[in-house]
Amino acid sequence: MTRAIQYRAGIPHARLRQIAMGVIALVGATQAQAQAQAQGPRAATQAAAENTVVVTGFRESLNNALNIKKNSDGIIDIIKAEDISKFPDANLAESMQRVPGVSVAQGDGGEGKQITVRGLNAGFTRVRINGIEGTTATGASDINGSTNRGRAFDFSVFAAELFNSLAVRKTSEAGVEEGSLGATVDLRTARPFDFKGETASIGAQGLYNTVSKKTQPRLTALYSNRWDTPVGKVGALVALAYSKRSAIEEGYEAVDIVAGSVNGGFCSPIGAATQYPLNNAAKGIDAQNCGFGVPRSGNLALYNEIMGRKDDFGGTVAAPPGSSGAFHPRIPRYRRSQTEYDRTGLTGTLQWRPDRATELNLDLMGGRYSNKRYDNYIQAISFGRDMVENGKGQTSIVDAKFDDKGSWTYGKFNGVDIRSEGLVDEYTTLFKQGVLSAKRDITDRLVVDLMLGVSDSRLNNPHRATVQIDAPNVNGFTWDFSKGGVPALDFGMDVANPNNFSFGPQEANGTVHGNFVGRYLRTSNRLKTNSVNASYELTDNLTLRSGLSARRNSWFNYEVASGGIPIQGLPAGVSLASLTRQLSGFGSGLDAGVPSSWAAVDMDKFQSVYNTECHCSAVPLSEYVLANQVKRQVDEKIDALFLSGDFKVNAWGLPLRGNLGVRGAETTTTAMQLIKDPAGQLVPRVVEHTYRDWLPAFNVTATLPKDLLVRFSAGKTLSRAEYVDLAPSASINLTGQSVSIGNPTLDPIRANTFDLQAEWYYAKNAMFSVGVFHKNIKTFIQRTNELMTYAETGLSNSYLTATGCSITGGTPACQIQPNTQVSVSQMVNTKGGPLDGLEVNWQLPFTFLPGAWSNFGALANYTKVKSKITYITRVDNPRTPANEQLTEEANFIGLSPNAYNLTVYYEDKKFSARVSATHRSSFIRDVLRNANGSDHSFADPSTKVGLSMSYNVTPQLRVSFEAQNLTDEPLRYGKDTERDDTLLYGKSGRSYVLGANYKF
Repeated sequence: MTRAIQYRAGIPHARLRQIAMGVIALVGATQAQAQAQAQGPRAATQAAAENTVVVTGFRESLNNALNIKKNSDGIIDIIKAEDISKFPDANLAESMQRVPGVSVAQGDGGEGKQITVRGLNAGFTRVRINGIEGTTATGASDINGSTNRGRAFDFSVFAAELFNSLAVRKTSEAGVEEGSLGATVDLRTARPFDFKGETASIGAQGLYNTVSKKTQPRLTALYSNRWDTPVGKVGALVALAYSKRSAIEEGYEAVDIVAGSVNGGFCSPIGAATQYPLNNAAKGIDAQNCGFGVPRSGNLALYNEIMGRKDDFGGTVAAPPGSSGAFHPRIPRYRRSQTEYDRTGLTGTLQWRPDRATELNLDLMGGRYSNKRYDNYIQAISFGRDMVENGKGQTSIVDAKFDDKGSWTYGKFNGVDIRSEGLVDEYTTLFKQGVLSAKRDITDRLVVDLMLGVSDSRLNNPHRATVQIDAPNVNGFTWDFSKGGVPALDFGMDVANPNNFSFGPQEANGTVHGNFVGRYLRTSNRLKTNSVNASYELTDNLTLRSGLSARRNSWFNYEVASGGIPIQGLPAGVSLASLTRQLSGFGSGLDAGVPSSWAAVDMDKFQSVYNTECHCSAVPLSEYVLANQVKRQVDEKIDALFLSGDFKVNAWGLPLRGNLGVRGAETTTTAMQLIKDPAGQLVPRVVEHTYRDWLPAFNVTATLPKDLLVRFSAGKTLSRAEYVDLAPSASINLTGQSVSIGNPTLDPIRANTFDLQAEWYYAKNAMFSVGVFHKNIKTFIQRTNELMTYAETGLSNSYLTATGCSITGGTPACQIQPNTQVSVSQMVNTKGGPLDGLEVNWQLPFTFLPGAWSNFGALANYTKVKSKITYITRVDNPRTPANEQLTEEANFIGLSPNAYNLTVYYEDKKFSARVSATHRSSFIRDVLRNANGSDHSFADPSTKVGLSMSYNVTPQLRVSFEAQNLTDEPLRYGKDTERDDTLLYGKSGRSYVLGANYKF
């Protein structure tokens, strides 16, 4: 076995390039999952397999990645180890955003959480770690998607330093596991045979954020060694990464945008043609008052003008009510969200090569992501309350201004309920993975490899508690959106005075004095993979490959809630002054007249006196409502086989290489959810569903003169339905004659894909490529509401007769009969649509410039994507002659039509510096189907700028400085593309990282 080769002065360039190309071909095939160029004689392959090139420096890591890309058969992009660890990235998601076609979805605190690839959101991307699929889930604030209950991979769990290569495979191949419509991302941790001999390094960084104003640590360590022993070559490696961070995001939320008519509408002033709310002596409502102590003080002319604003919600409402065309925030509020997290990752690898033909690897990985988030809000709650709680109907309109699109830009109101809310959300994600892989050269032409692996991710959210204190019926509340960005909210009272708030039982007339909510949640994903593959070199130009795999995936979700409006007050002698704190220094970076402080609920103090989290009978309503628990599980059994061939041919005078094959997969899902039986008892509903797919894949690369490659790929792919949608839930509203059910028989989203790309490797470290891609998406999954008879739902008739009514002609007759048409809400497979795109990628070293200018270089890529999915906004009733189905065409959720990344770098023997800018255009967050008059919610365009610098003080010691989000880019969500109302506007500040790394 030949020894590892280290890059250093004195090795002839041509020889080094030959060795590197051979090694990279093997790495691409066996470690980065990039299929290497069809191999020559087995002896040459064995020689290449036992060489490892250790590259140092940004330029060399770029060159290494380019060589893997060049020698692949499909379309793949690579980031190599130092390229990741030296870039200004908090985690892997942010490292990946430099890959063409990859955009990052931001989570709480401004850190990257999930990715989209070529416009397809995180649910369409599969992630493999050391060869097997893994899933990680974390929590989040409600406005940022809440807890991840799906298949999407939350990259925030892992530090980038744990991995030494990252590959994004954008085309399919028969030998690669199915399940991804966007891309397959392969992450690989370091192994001891990646290094020449004993290697050790430690690193320490301090991270400072301009909003949190805290400095916190990031630590890394690695030790690797390899030995010649009587039983062969043995290697061991262990790596550790730890970081602690305090992130604060400040800004504004609307929670939702609703019409003035929602929740019954506003209090009508004296003299209005129609009085609202109607007289109710118990609530103190009459012709002069909206309630006790709440006079009808509104402006009649203005009220009538607002009532004249009507909207038919995209043709879905035949007779729109008054003020349905006046759109306002549901709960306008300011927010400070503080996230404290610890992230720990540990990897360990053992490698054994007993002889030249055999290799065994054991890769172990563990990760712990622990987060505690504190949210505090000051808000006007009554705009989202109905008259059961004396909400919107007691609020009078004093003044109002609208823009020409119906957005309520200025408003002044009396009778507004003001609320201070505190929330604490604690969750921990534990990830464990073990992968045993082996490879054996049976003969010079026959190679067999096998892999056994399991990954386990568990999200535990034992503590999510909310406490709200109220100040009912405040006069003089205003909002003003005229300045853009964060609106100016004047709460009409001194919100810093805790004595202006109350917490206690609801009054007999409906007035609310606070609330509390608790929740327990647990979600787990366990994925097992067993596979065996064989390859046989039939000729020098044709290698046959085949394999079998068995995957067993299990998803489990359990949730239970507690809380409500309190039925007992605070203990005698206890005031809110002793249970609150002053939230100070708010909004220093916001462009609005915001309150600098308010009386915020102190959760620790509050729980010590009024323990809503005891979940016990001593505190009424704190006990978990087990009768309403959610318990669901989906088990997937996926058995697959493939047969393919790698070829090299000459056609029409052109060298061609590639692969052609087919993959067959049978998927059986067993879905379970607890649902209430007619007696109100929770019983499991279990549904099994099986489907089979044959997935052909073809990749070919033509090598033209002057290192110009032209690639074409075609294949059939699929992406399986989300677990939540497969859960067989069922609920019936007898009065509303509606049924909501899960759909465990959903088929996957299937597509035919085509890629054409040209790549020109015109110099070392240099490449220019342009490509187009097309995905013909055959099916899509979306929620619809359609009319069908109750009998067609498949639910038992016993749910209808649970109250003793009759469905056989007796009395009393049930409200719903088996042949009654009911409105059924469920996820269904619908018609898909095309997705087309263009990718341009340019890697440009400035070696053509003189002197020090030759140390500069640039990376640039641009992706344009267009899709047209038909979303059903109202289903046609098949029992009527008219076609009432309403549809709209829109982009995929999460698709940014335009995205680019630009990096300019400088590197010499000691100093390295990079500046990067990453942009993604606006994207749809949800298709709302004109519910309440809005078509979509969306995220604004964003551009993030980062900086990284390092200096090699000695060959062993490197110091570094990084800056993240240099422009303090805000995060903004809007609602309705025409009105562009603000749902969220927040800033998380700039971050600076100073560190040092020492290699022994």
